[in-house]
Amino acid sequence: MKNLDHLPLVKQGLWFYGGVTTCHVQIVHHHTLYGSGDADDPPELARDREVDCYYVRFDRPHEPAHWQDGGSALSLREAVFLAERKLGPVVNWAD
Repeated sequence: MKNLDHLPLVKQGLWFYGGVTTCHVQIVHHHTLYGSGDADDPPELARDREVDCYYVRFDRPHEPAHWQDGGSALSLREAVFLAERKLGPVVNWAD
């Protein structure tokens, strides 16, 4: 996936790795939904699309890469749901 470090941050917060260790989560806004690049996938999944979308990124303790890929969504609401489903029952979003 392309570098998402310089995209506009729209939401951020904290989640708890193992229920104990505080880690960061963020949602960034982008105009390109990256496809899988896999020739076996249908074209709508394989190719990049120009569309407003949101990427979930999070960190974990002791990981070599700072931000981990948490998935993408076509709306901010869907991205929040995706983050909460992936990272556990408690994500504390900053207002």
